[in-house]
Amino acid sequence: MAESLKSRIGVENDLSQVAWSLREAAQAIRAGVVGGYQVTCSDEAEWECARAFQRLFVEALLPGLKPDSRAPFRSINLGSRYEQGAIWIAEEHFAVSEAPQAAKLLVVKINAHVGVRPAGEGFEYGWMERYDRPSACCGALAGLLEGKRLPALDEIRETFRSGGQDRLAILGDATRVAPPHRALLAAVVNARLQAQRAVDDIQSHRPESPATFLVVPCVTINRPGPDTELVVGEYGIDWTGSAASVMYQGLGDDPAAYRVRHVFDRLHVEDDRWPGN
Repeated sequence: MAESLKSRIGVENDLSQVAWSLREAAQAIRAGVVGGYQVTCSDEAEWECARAFQRLFVEALLPGLKPDSRAPFRSINLGSRYEQGAIWIAEEHFAVSEAPQAAKLLVVKINAHVGVRPAGEGFEYGWMERYDRPSACCGALAGLLEGKRLPALDEIRETFRSGGQDRLAILGDATRVAPPHRALLAAVVNARLQAQRAVDDIQSHRPESPATFLVVPCVTINRPGPDTELVVGEYGIDWTGSAASVMYQGLGDDPAAYRVRHVFDRLHVEDDRWPGN
C-alpha cells in the first residue's frame, strides 16, 4: 500500500497535496507505464478537482496521447458513478507499445463531492453559493436523499443498498447521522461504494497484460475559496500473478459508524476501521 497516501486518509487536504501523494505513490511502484482514470460528477464545481489531477499527476506521468498532450480516461456523470466495464476500456488504452511486456499501473481516482458553508459555530454540508444563490451540492446526492427518481439516482440507490444494508435509511435517521453532516457522509459512502464497484470489476477477469491498479475514492469539498479534498481510502490490486490480490486501507462503508470532527476548521472523518482506534 502507498505510504504517501496513508496520512491523507480521513483528513481534509488541499487538492494539490492529494495529487502529489498520488504521484509519489505511482512513482514508487516503478511500473512500465502509468495510466489514469478519473471519475467525477457532472457538476461544474468539480473543475478544480479535475484540473489538479491533470496538472500534477497526468501531465507528469501519463504517456502522450498527442504531441504535448496527456490525458486520463474519464467518466463524468451524475453522482460520480463508476460505469461497469469502463476499467477494461481504460486498461486496453494504456497497454502502450513502449512497454508491452512490463507491468503497467492504472490509477483510478473516484471523486464524490459536497459543498460546505458556515452554520452558527460549525459547518453545514450539502450547499454552496452558486451564481449568487444557495444551491444543493452534490445535487444528485441531494436528490437521492430526498427520494427523487432518475435513472442515475436509481442506480446509486441500489448501490447504497449493497450488502443488504440500507444506507439511505441510516443517513435519514437523525439519531444515527447528525443532519448537518448528512450530505457529507452521503458523499463519503458514495465514493467508497463506487470504488468498491470498480474493484469488483477489476477482480472479475484478467487484464490484457500484467497490471497493478490503485483505486482511490475521494470527496471534494466545494468551498467559497479553493476547494479541498478528503481521501476516503486506498485499494491496491495486483494482477501480475495467476489471480488478483486485493488490499485496502481506509474508511468503511457504514455511514452510522463515521465520526466527524473539525481541527482548526479542517475536516476529519473516522470510524472503527480507520484510523484503527
